[in-house]
Amino acid sequence: MQKNITQITIKRLLPLLLSLMLLSIIVIGLNFRSLVLMSMEEHILSIAQMTKASLTAHMKAGMMERRAYFLNEIAEVPHVKSLMIIRSNEVNEQFGNSSSGEKKMDPYLNGILQSKEPYFTMTEWDEKATMRAVVPYIATSKGNLNCLQCHHVPENTVLGAIDIELDITEYRNGAWTYLLILFGIISFFTIAIIFSTSHVIEQFVRKPLLELIQLAKAVFFRTDLKGHTMFQSEEFTEVASQFLKFGEELKEREARIEQRTIEFQSLNNEIDTTLKETLFAMGEAEEKRSNETHNHTRRVVEYSRLLGELVGLEELEIDLLTTAAPLHDIGKIGIPDSILLKPGKLDKEERAIIEMHATIGYDILKHSERNVLQTAAIIAHEHHERWDGLGYPMGIKREEIHIFGRIVAIADVFDALGTKRVYKEAWPLEEVREYFKQERGKAFDPQLVDLLVQHYHQFEALYNIHYNDEML
Repeated sequence: MQKNITQITIKRLLPLLLSLMLLSIIVIGLNFRSLVLMSMEEHILSIAQMTKASLTAHMKAGMMERRAYFLNEIAEVPHVKSLMIIRSNEVNEQFGNSSSGEKKMDPYLNGILQSKEPYFTMTEWDEKATMRAVVPYIATSKGNLNCLQCHHVPENTVLGAIDIELDITEYRNGAWTYLLILFGIISFFTIAIIFSTSHVIEQFVRKPLLELIQLAKAVFFRTDLKGHTMFQSEEFTEVASQFLKFGEELKEREARIEQRTIEFQSLNNEIDTTLKETLFAMGEAEEKRSNETHNHTRRVVEYSRLLGELVGLEELEIDLLTTAAPLHDIGKIGIPDSILLKPGKLDKEERAIIEMHATIGYDILKHSERNVLQTAAIIAHEHHERWDGLGYPMGIKREEIHIFGRIVAIADVFDALGTKRVYKEAWPLEEVREYFKQERGKAFDPQLVDLLVQHYHQFEALYNIHYNDEML
């Protein structure tokens, strides 16, 4: 299932934001923990220094017997769980052992004292979190507390240490509370970033893209462009302006194309008209040479047109038929005048020669690749074929004869019988009709004959318009 650009962006952005949020929480949490630990260590060190200063003051004042009381008071300080004094072997050798508030030396503590550095340990995951520190006291002659005045040891000797255990449960819980608050704040801003990003994409990317699509449609379909050009971002405004510019260029191009189309159509019409007139003129030229009745070509064309309409031909087919029909007898140009213009009846040999005009006409026209001349070749070749197969030159029958050949055959015979020729008088139209009835299914297509008879008055009307009983 496809997702919109907002969903895709959020899907890609969300893992990054969650990773950044987690990383931020970890880094800040670790730093915050370090600060808390540092604060606790400083607190312990301050207690240790205060204890050291107090012990030194008691020693100088000769009140060492009261140090236990003092240590107990310090131990009562909030969060201090225990406070013990650890004396080094050097101090014990000088002053003797003392057990009041002191912790016995052991190898573990001795190892810590030898390092001369404060040692911290912490348990933070138990119910009660604690931090324990062992802070060594180093003999020094510097400052107001000159240890070497009382202790007969070399400088930098470890005199002892303070073992302090601090309850940090409250601090730990407070740290976790702050971390949770921090997590909530970061989560809030992460969600705010996601919603803000979604809004920005929706407002400044997705909606403008949809507007651009509408603008493109408006440009393409030439609809109202009002309200499609206002964008808040420079990029979309630029794209919109390019669309509008393209629309203007498209309009100009379409105007030029329309003008060219009109010119080409006019030229094509002129060529088509010229072709039709040329073919008609060729038919009339053959008509004059054959000494046919005036307007024979015109009448054959009009009869063919009417018969084509009645039989249900398409308009383009009728146009093709009527354009090609004038050349139905073009093959007569190859027939000698002695036979073509003979006023009397032709003998068998002369009849065979004049029948050759169908093949001659076909041979003249068949080589052209133009559809109209191919059609004229078919008509010239087949308009003397008979429905019963006794026609010429091929002796084909029924639907083997092209519909154009069958139509022109009727139109040609109708005109030949109904008009005056050098070798005969014009037949009355009633006799012509009877002739076609007799030849129905013999010489002519029965369906076409039925249409001719059924609409005979229309053929008579055309006859009366185009025939005046004059001879060339």
